[in-house]
Amino acid sequence: MVKKIIIFLLIILILTVSVAGYYLVFKDNIEIGLNGELEYTLNVGDTNFKDDGIYLKNNKKIIENNKYYVKRDGNIDFNKIGNYYINYTVTYRNKIYSISRKVNVIDNIPPTLDINLEEINIDYCSKKSTKELIYTANDNYDGDITDKIELIKENNKYIFKVEDSSHNTIEKEINVNYLDKPKNVFKINGNNKIYVPLNGIYNENGVKYTDGCGNKLDGVNIRGVVNTKEVGTYKITYEVNGEKNLIREVSVYDPSVSKPTGSKVIYLTFDDGPGYYTNKILGILDKYNVKATFFVTHQFPTYIHLIKDEYDKGHSIAVHTYTHKYNIYTSVDTYLDDFNKMNDVIKTYTGSYTKLLRFPGGSSNTVSKSYNKGIMTELAKRMTDDGYIYFDWNVSSGDASANPTTNKIINNTINGVKNCTHCVILMHDIKSQTANALETIITSFIESGYTFAPLNETSPTAHHSINN
Repeated sequence: MVKKIIIFLLIILILTVSVAGYYLVFKDNIEIGLNGELEYTLNVGDTNFKDDGIYLKNNKKIIENNKYYVKRDGNIDFNKIGNYYINYTVTYRNKIYSISRKVNVIDNIPPTLDINLEEINIDYCSKKSTKELIYTANDNYDGDITDKIELIKENNKYIFKVEDSSHNTIEKEINVNYLDKPKNVFKINGNNKIYVPLNGIYNENGVKYTDGCGNKLDGVNIRGVVNTKEVGTYKITYEVNGEKNLIREVSVYDPSVSKPTGSKVIYLTFDDGPGYYTNKILGILDKYNVKATFFVTHQFPTYIHLIKDEYDKGHSIAVHTYTHKYNIYTSVDTYLDDFNKMNDVIKTYTGSYTKLLRFPGGSSNTVSKSYNKGIMTELAKRMTDDGYIYFDWNVSSGDASANPTTNKIINNTINGVKNCTHCVILMHDIKSQTANALETIITSFIESGYTFAPLNETSPTAHHSINN
């Protein structure tokens, strides 16, 4: 009986061990995992992300990837900040396993901040920068964020701050220099020395007295009287408390007084007008009772009526050309057609024709060769034979050169008269620089005792050598 019990127990033990062994050998113990990191963080715009995939183990042993099927879904927008997931679904032995990987796309790059000045100079008067201050901000994710710049103004510096949408910030600062208060301005309006013809009109132009910011100041006292009915030199004194006194000298002269024998005569001549600046030139000539000669054209029809003003004010009117185009030198007839057309215009505004002329380019010009060889020799003879008088010049103001300066015109003219007795000066009343230089030229000649006169049929012609 005992023997039977022992045998039964042995059978039960063998069956138990066999079943346990079956489960140890044949039951699956599946483990799914991620190769690489469970979570990745990338900077926006970074596309260098590599998906390392997954692994599958059974009872801790790697299962070859050709023995299971993996489905992957989930997209990552590398250009947009956000949290993304890659989902893996694995089918193995008719069972499904899943796992996910997290990918964070972030922006941790601060914006760029550009400022065009390294330091700022602040003008005392305007309280603004003496140079335009330009600043911009750009972000790799937000783009242009200039409007988000915060400018903090402290006593000696400007602080610029800007933050992008991801809270990345950048800050820069530049030094600020405050300029000193400028000095008061106290100066005579116009020239320090002026000339008024006998019985003419003296206009008191006063002085400019302002603080350094251009604000007018009071307190100017003007002392002195000018008697334009008596030749002499008068002084006008401008006084301001705490400022240096200024003195203007006014010379009242008699333009009719004859000059000693051998004194120089100035013939101011103006070519190419009338034009925009002719009125200003006429005003200056009137101011000093100086008569000049205008060699007129029809280049600027809007101002052609000024020929009458020139004539009515006592200036000489002469023909220069109607068109001022050098193709008038194609033939004698072509030149005469242009000449007569301009002389007809002169008669319309003055009531008579003129016998005076100046060839475009002067009688010595060589550009006429390209139109007709020898034409200048022929024209000079023809016009003289027909009773006309042509004038060249022996002093050039240089105002026909490219971009002449006012000072250059003044120096050319004043220095040029040193080499002549009867000085025929070439100028152009269509030049702003000439209009600006004229008053200085006239007053310099008046001060030196020169006489002014318009050209007429008995005046020196200052002929050049004819080169064609």
